[in-house]
Amino acid sequence: MIWLERKYLSMVASRLDVCKWKNENTLNHRCPYCGDSQKNLYKARGYHFVIDQSFVYKCHNCGKSTSSVHFLKDNFPDIHREYLKEYLQEKGGKVKVKVRKMPSANAFKFVPKVTPAELLNKSSEDLKAVCVPANENTKARNYLQHRLVPDHLIEQLWFTDSPESLHLLCNKYKGRLGTDPRIVLPIYSEIGELIGLIARAVNDSPLRYINMRFIDGVPLIYNLQNVDKTKTIYAVEGPIDSLFLPNCIAVVGSDFNKIEHLKDNAVIIYDNEPRNSVILTKVEKSIEDGYSVCIWNDKRVEGLKDINEMRMNGLTTEEIVEIIDSCTYTGLSAKLKLQEHRRT
Repeated sequence: MIWLERKYLSMVASRLDVCKWKNENTLNHRCPYCGDSQKNLYKARGYHFVIDQSFVYKCHNCGKSTSSVHFLKDNFPDIHREYLKEYLQEKGGKVKVKVRKMPSANAFKFVPKVTPAELLNKSSEDLKAVCVPANENTKARNYLQHRLVPDHLIEQLWFTDSPESLHLLCNKYKGRLGTDPRIVLPIYSEIGELIGLIARAVNDSPLRYINMRFIDGVPLIYNLQNVDKTKTIYAVEGPIDSLFLPNCIAVVGSDFNKIEHLKDNAVIIYDNEPRNSVILTKVEKSIEDGYSVCIWNDKRVEGLKDINEMRMNGLTTEEIVEIIDSCTYTGLSAKLKLQEHRRT
């Protein structure tokens, strides 16, 4: 009963952070499972939307997916009990509710309608109105060269001294983008449509990254339009890291569930943090889901957190690729290597 689920979601909306209905079938708020961004209190990546005449929940930060009824049970048990009472009343008495298996998080192909007020354009040409090419700005070029980003890739990036102007690309971000100068990395769909961007501060701003999603519910995957899906696809967390590997994408966070359709050829590469329990739990989940995963067990990368740090400490791209390939495991061998990795 979609109307009943909508009613009870509306009842808890005031108890959720940064919560609002996008339309009658889409509720957006900060995720109570992972807490969402700790640096940007306005960031809300939890969505309820309709699949098969029922509301489902998906967080685009932690990857949590469940039915909205179970969301109520997990987070608002009092409201969930009231929902069950009314559900049974509507059904005419006590009934056995069939629990259907939830589809994979990436089976949710929700693409809401976008109005001109929400999205003014979707062309890379429009970046020229609010940004300058990174290779034409001394501050941006020096920052990227210091991080050893190749010149031919610097030419594909942008820069803004006035990030607030980026809201012209998507009006919902007006007043939320701050004043820190930023490198801008555009995100395109597989067919080359501009669907969002990442803005990386070049100063010591506590908010290093700002992610802008122009179409709600569409996952942000950096460089997706350029990869060859017939070859090994290296999948990393951060877009800067992706600039140093061939045929590489970045999931803009640590939710690799969004690339399930690339599972057969993808190698998932989490940051090299053997003492980070959150990351290790996600590595374990990726192994359980059947992905090939890089488990950093090469002495040459000890103490080096990510791909960019490895490059800046003298490793070449070819050496990093060789290390990744030699540290890639799947199935039972991946589980055994992860146990060893936890002890390092």
